[in-house]
Amino acid sequence: MSAGSVEVVYGEGWCARGRAVISPVSEGEARRRHAASEPYMALLHMNGRPLAELRIAGRAGHVGLLLFDAHGRRHREYDYVELRRGRLHLRRHRQWLYRAPGEPERPVPAAHFTLTIRPDGSARRTLEHDGRFDTMARIPEEHRTLPLADFGDWTRYADAGLLGVPGPVTLVPAPQPEKAGPTVSAPLWSAPEPLSPGVLEALFVPGSRFASYDGPLTVIEPEYAGSLRLPTGRVIAADPASLSTADEPFTVTVPPGTYPLLLGKVERRSEWAGEETAEETTWEETTAAMLRIGEPRPTASWEPALLPGQEIRLLGDREFYGFGVDSGTGVFLDVAARDALAADPDARLELAASAGGEAVCSEFHDPVSGANAIAFPSGAGDGSYPVWIGRDRDGAITCLIADMLTVDSTRPLPLTTAAPAVVLSPPVPSAENPLPIAVPHAETALYFAELLAETTVMARDVRSGDRR
Repeated sequence: MSAGSVEVVYGEGWCARGRAVISPVSEGEARRRHAASEPYMALLHMNGRPLAELRIAGRAGHVGLLLFDAHGRRHREYDYVELRRGRLHLRRHRQWLYRAPGEPERPVPAAHFTLTIRPDGSARRTLEHDGRFDTMARIPEEHRTLPLADFGDWTRYADAGLLGVPGPVTLVPAPQPEKAGPTVSAPLWSAPEPLSPGVLEALFVPGSRFASYDGPLTVIEPEYAGSLRLPTGRVIAADPASLSTADEPFTVTVPPGTYPLLLGKVERRSEWAGEETAEETTWEETTAAMLRIGEPRPTASWEPALLPGQEIRLLGDREFYGFGVDSGTGVFLDVAARDALAADPDARLELAASAGGEAVCSEFHDPVSGANAIAFPSGAGDGSYPVWIGRDRDGAITCLIADMLTVDSTRPLPLTTAAPAVVLSPPVPSAENPLPIAVPHAETALYFAELLAETTVMARDVRSGDRR
């Protein structure tokens, strides 16, 4: 192999212990997967030494790049997502800080440095090394944006400078291995998978059953909480106690009208053992709040309810965008009622108190707009809760459901008849601005190394001050 020649082999993943590609596939099969947006892995290596692992998952708009150090350990990771058509955003960069040449790859717990980068360039720096230290940074666009590469054009992601080899790099297909590498029956890796809605509608079907940490849970008859008047169809979910004029409605609107609000409930049981007898206690728990839009009909697909600026592809595994609750109470309302309710602190506190115990003021009425607000208990209490938008087969909205996360709707038990619906992701929009002027990848690596060094000094200074 000539200088600058880097071999490429495709497969399912990389086995660190065996130092081999797992379930190798041909270049033709990898090309087919690329065209079908199915996941696959490309390993770049030179003279038997692994240089970089590329993880491609087109359907999720995910490109992962992991670089190897001189000891064959993956030590730097670049996690990209396609937020604009044909353009990748670096959502996360991570470096593992190995303490010795013989230390195994990414031990648990492992010292590491992480940059979590928002689309506007603001980033959280996290150093996990003898404790945790967090601070902020701003990442220039040229260090967080790349064009999406065509199949085989892998130097778009990892050039000679980043790989640490003589340039320019020429990519060549690796010869077929003399013996097959290890195989796997399940995927070794996948693009980040945000929280799934599961069978949400079953939370409102009496008799449905779900697995839980303390035994099976059975859904009971849902409770009618009132009729929500939506003169604009622009819905807000929030904590009534802290509602303000800054709370924004979801980007998806519903047809203006008046719709019933239903509370999903389960019955929980707990056995208490006394000195002489055992007693069983039962109580009801709210699992979700459904705003039913139009006539009842099956939901064929779900999508997360998003606020302006929220990007579903930035979410990690089981992450979600939710509305925060500190009063143990949530509320649905039309944006037309927001300012009036935000300006009435007594009404907001009454709403927050009503859903937790005896009804005091479970509704707020705005006489000017005709809109109202209805409060509901937020399941187990304070936290953050996602809202899902359901659609029928024709794409019309069937409901909005605030999931209180007290029941794992992805774990239905027998007798639960609701089928899981398809989860839709919003289409990737076109880019509004031209790509920034490209910089060599090695410059970006150096920029991140300087951020790591700066963060290390800051963390040391803070810890020294704490000891004093």
